[in-house]
Amino acid sequence: MISINKYEVLSSLLIQNKSIILYFKGCFGIVEPMKTEVKKLENAQVEIKVVLPIKKLETYREATEKEVIANVEVDGFRKGNVPKDIAMKQVSAMQLLDQMAQGAIIDAYIKIIQKEEIKAIGHPQIAITKIAEGADLEFTITTSILPEITLGDYKKIAKEQNTKEYSTEVEEKEIEETILNLRKMRAQQEAMKDVKEGEEPVSWNDIKDEDLPEITDQWVATLGEFKTVEEFMTKIKENLVHEKESKNKEKQRIGTIEAIIEKSDIEVPEMMTEYELDKMIHEFEGNIAMTGTSFDDYLKSIDKTREDYRSEWKTQAYKRAQTQLMLNEIASHEKIDPSDETINEEVTKIMEQYKDQKGIDENNVRAYVATVLTHQEVFKFLDKQ
Repeated sequence: MISINKYEVLSSLLIQNKSIILYFKGCFGIVEPMKTEVKKLENAQVEIKVVLPIKKLETYREATEKEVIANVEVDGFRKGNVPKDIAMKQVSAMQLLDQMAQGAIIDAYIKIIQKEEIKAIGHPQIAITKIAEGADLEFTITTSILPEITLGDYKKIAKEQNTKEYSTEVEEKEIEETILNLRKMRAQQEAMKDVKEGEEPVSWNDIKDEDLPEITDQWVATLGEFKTVEEFMTKIKENLVHEKESKNKEKQRIGTIEAIIEKSDIEVPEMMTEYELDKMIHEFEGNIAMTGTSFDDYLKSIDKTREDYRSEWKTQAYKRAQTQLMLNEIASHEKIDPSDETINEEVTKIMEQYKDQKGIDENNVRAYVATVLTHQEVFKFLDKQ
């Protein structure tokens, strides 16, 4: 009688089971799962390190070869009809492997963000850290994610800011300065009539006191529907008061924004900061162009580069991005959403205004308009607190 040790039986079964598993993996092409390591970074970003098994990577070879062959051009053959053995001689092994990796990475990225519930935004940055024939593919993905936002008590903060008072008092020297500027502008316009083609334009510094028009009832009548100097002065004062009211409203809103941000936790994705920097540079470049100077010439004249400005303005761009996120979050909380009719009206106006300009995409215009109108409604909501 043979004596069977229970531990030998268990060991034998384990060995058999392992062999069976390996056998079936070989028969049915079962592939080891890819390994992922997700790490949260600053500025609303995540880093994903991935190891993709070679067997999984190899599943992309056939389709990649077909794609490569379809685009290979060889004398004597029509494009797309080059025999495989000839076409593949035109492609290096590493070139094919790299193209296989591109398809595999895209598919892997989609699966990872779905499985890990990563709320990715924008275009991910991908760095291949290991790629070789017969080896697992290793790569790192860095992507921005929807930021976590915790708002402060924005209603209470807005109410406190709205109680602040700002002066609209206009001093005599402000009225005098405004009138002096108008007189200089008129004197400059008159002087420009005598400037011949090719001559330098007349600047304000060239205007002398004796060239300034005298403030009379006749002169103010040329500036608008004014019968007397007194009536003109009253209107100037009213305009200055309105101007101060507008500036005060802007100050109050800026104060509200800054106070809410200070009491909130708003993480900004790096891509949003970069986007705001791009807008700021573009706006600045447009302003310089309006003076008749190219932006590159302007930068040379002050010995600066675009990167210098990006570095100087990064903090401001970050705050602008924070403001966008804050306003969007309040709009979401309060269900503030402009009507489709209002959006359509504004989109129609803009499209009509730029109908002769190429590259204007209506969908982009619609998104822009919806954002601007939403933020306007949020400000009105905060003003009422």
